[in-house]
Amino acid sequence: MKSKYLLPVLLLALIITFASCSKGPNKLIVNTWKVTNVVSKGTYNDSLFQALKSNLMNVEMTFEDNKYTMKSGGNVIESGTYKFENNKLTVITEKGMNMDAIVTKENLTLDTPDFMTTLQPI
Repeated sequence: MKSKYLLPVLLLALIITFASCSKGPNKLIVNTWKVTNVVSKGTYNDSLFQALKSNLMNVEMTFEDNKYTMKSGGNVIESGTYKFENNKLTVITEKGMNMDAIVTKENLTLDTPDFMTTLQPI
């Protein structure tokens, strides 16, 4: 390859690499996530919270096509939708409860009135 073509080809490869690596929250959420931690906001007594937390620690959530599915032990326990608007990610349960969400490459954090749930990609 002639050297005059090398620089434009390298520049094009660099641009493609950066474009494919830059994912916003709306693209980062498309994945399967496993619950890794649940923190109570004090709305349940400790023994009830520990039982709920034990069950939640077995949950996986899959997000794609603006829908999510929550499974435990391979069984679907809930589903709903999600949307990304005004730089804010919101997860909406099938019963209409909204959960604010923060998503990075390493974590997905769901904020509900009762819990803060942290998930990591599988």
